[in-house]
Amino acid sequence: MINRLFGNYLVTKQILSQSQLDDLLPVRKDYKAEVETIAVINKVLTSATAQGLLEQIDKNKEHFGEAAIEAGYLSDEKLDEILTYQTNSFMKFVQSLIDRGAFSLEQINPFLDEFQRLGGYNDAQISSLIHDDLEECIRIFVPLKSEQLKEFTLTLVRTLCRLIDCDTYLDKAYTARSLQLDKYACQTIAGDIHMKVYISAPDNGLLAIANYFTEDTYDAVNEDALDNVGEFINCVNGLFATNLSYDDVLIDMNSPEYSVDGPFISNEKLYVIPIHANGYSFRAVLEVYE
Repeated sequence: MINRLFGNYLVTKQILSQSQLDDLLPVRKDYKAEVETIAVINKVLTSATAQGLLEQIDKNKEHFGEAAIEAGYLSDEKLDEILTYQTNSFMKFVQSLIDRGAFSLEQINPFLDEFQRLGGYNDAQISSLIHDDLEECIRIFVPLKSEQLKEFTLTLVRTLCRLIDCDTYLDKAYTARSLQLDKYACQTIAGDIHMKVYISAPDNGLLAIANYFTEDTYDAVNEDALDNVGEFINCVNGLFATNLSYDDVLIDMNSPEYSVDGPFISNEKLYVIPIHANGYSFRAVLEVYE
């Protein structure tokens, strides 16, 4: 989630263009972050210390981690911990930025500090984002009191990240009492929980899901594309139902519905979650019934 959020920040600072960011993401699976980059991001070493050590060693003959241990900057245990982060998505993203010359090792934490300040994240929240703690990340953007709604949101975002776009990210969720929807697909859940789950967007926003959930490709959001979005919702709700069943909470699901003409909905409990994936923006709307 943080890769797009931090990337968007870099675009606003004109460190990257939008096309450069799109080209960098998603980060290749076989890419690995360097020890010095991880150490600086995790504030185990200062950038000055890391850069000074880099200038003293021949990286073709000596590993940074071993040199840092010999110099007394790292313990064996701390190096082992750092190595576990080499495949962390954010660490790899920052490494790719350094490797492409977007910024230097010395600029990482100043940029991260400004990103944290502008985003209003506390230290625990920025740590959750960096270390890809999805459950805690969702709490930042969707501060729901209901544990079951938290579980649903976690299931939704996990499924989006796994099947639609691994760099899916959220804006702050909000509540409403009435809402005009755009093109949409939805499904009603009944049983121990009763709510209706909508995914809606104007224009072609739902291509974010329709063109990535199956092998079908659409030029515009039509009824076939919306049917695809409805099947995605059905998949999410099925996973949600399975998770609930472990706690003896039982729900059934109606058949998905969809239309190119969005309804006006009114309810005391409408939860709206703005979502971004694959270059599109859309929103999930949870209409909760008592």
